[in-house]
Amino acid sequence: MHWILQENLFKENEWASLTGTLERFGIPFSVHKVVPFVGELVPPAEPKHDKVVCFGSYSMRHTARAQAWTPGVYDLFDKDFKVQLSHWGERMLNFDSRILPFKDVPSLTEPTFLRPVDDSKYFAGKVFMPGDFNDWKHKVVDLGQDHGTSLSGETLVQLCNPKTIYGEYRFWIVNGEIATRSMYKRGDKVMYASDVDERFDRFVHECVQAWQPHRAFVIDVCDTPHGMKIVEINTINAAGFYAGNVQSLVLSLEDLEGAG
Repeated sequence: MHWILQENLFKENEWASLTGTLERFGIPFSVHKVVPFVGELVPPAEPKHDKVVCFGSYSMRHTARAQAWTPGVYDLFDKDFKVQLSHWGERMLNFDSRILPFKDVPSLTEPTFLRPVDDSKYFAGKVFMPGDFNDWKHKVVDLGQDHGTSLSGETLVQLCNPKTIYGEYRFWIVNGEIATRSMYKRGDKVMYASDVDERFDRFVHECVQAWQPHRAFVIDVCDTPHGMKIVEINTINAAGFYAGNVQSLVLSLEDLEGAG
């Protein structure tokens, strides 16, 4: 495939691993600036292969769709939390979430986890403190200040009580198999490590056998007092690499698209 890469998005070591792999295997790629939110490429891409894949900000999906690139972006926008819940049920960490429009979220009185129900990137899911959230909601709903994210009072969000998490792990799934994996958090501390306990592999395999949202995607899982749970899924094209094996991921995607 021809790989379209966004400049200055990945960490230095991730960039070196990605471009080094593409160069080593003679895989064509080009580097572009990406206009925020609309995903326009600067300069425009001139693919050297009939298959094109984009890696960078989520907005690149707009250009990929407009250009009818295959695979372009393995977009998960229509596989929102409600869809995930219908397939994975109590395997989901926040299966007990309430889902409602942002404007209808009541004023918080205690720390509460919120995130959009879809992979929209309107805002990052996290535990919000009451004062911070209530001020933010006033700005978005009453004053119309979305700060360029397209977040509105009608945006569907999920909210629930915070959960105790011992560790968080990212798995890159390609064609139903684990291409690579990485720890990215231990407790509240960011920690990248490629050595991941095999029991997480088994859990992820079970989840993937039950349902897959796309041919290639990222699934984040965690360890809790109630066992292993799914945190969320992400579009593989816009997910950080952490301590994952970038070469393994690249070659898995090339194999998936019949170019390996």
